[in-house]
Amino acid sequence: MITPMNREQILCTNTQEDFFEAQQALSREQIAFRTEVRDNAQRMLQRQDVLGLRAQYPREYRIYVHRQDAELARHILQYGNNG
Repeated sequence: MITPMNREQILCTNTQEDFFEAQQALSREQIAFRTEVRDNAQRMLQRQDVLGLRAQYPREYRIYVHRQDAELARHILQYGNNG
């Protein structure tokens, strides 16, 4: 079981495509993971008002695995099945 006390973040991205590809790769290798999606639209709009920034990435996608699986999961995401 993955809990906040024993998990490690292995991916943080703003693109949904990368997020789904990572989930599929981890599933293929049977590595348990948890996901989190943060909606930053409100924060981005506040910054836009103050700094004149354009809100390009309103969502932040994160994947967590058990600490014991973190090194293997990073390897899979970096090299796929080729490494």
